[in-house]
Amino acid sequence: MKFCILTVIASAAVIHTATAAPTGNAVAESAATDLEARQGPNKASCFYHSPAAPWREFTVITSGPWTRNDWGRGLLDNLRGQCGVISNWKFEYNGSNGDGRATFWTDLVHPANCVKDAIWLASGPVNYEAYCAHV
Repeated sequence: MKFCILTVIASAAVIHTATAAPTGNAVAESAATDLEARQGPNKASCFYHSPAAPWREFTVITSGPWTRNDWGRGLLDNLRGQCGVISNWKFEYNGSNGDGRATFWTDLVHPANCVKDAIWLASGPVNYEAYCAHV
């Protein structure tokens, strides 16, 4: 009986997540046409490399108020919504000004644009196009 209830709950959660989360393509398309400048000094830089299949390792450097006091939780939520599985998550602050650095891994199935879209969504959005460089 417990197994049956857990199966139903897990299935409902997966269906809700799959239908509620926008796709990376939908976000990228709307971002290109509906981009509007927001006030604030939010900034980000992003780079990644592929240490071993099937993974990509990302680093996102954040500045501005968008990650202060939340240890990057807003960014992590948007990464999960845009890119799916995020592993090896780590967020640390660089000094006392609130700027931070997030590092994490995601699979090769998702293009690097999903990270760029997550940054754009989490930052309020920043008023410039974020780019994730392959290094």
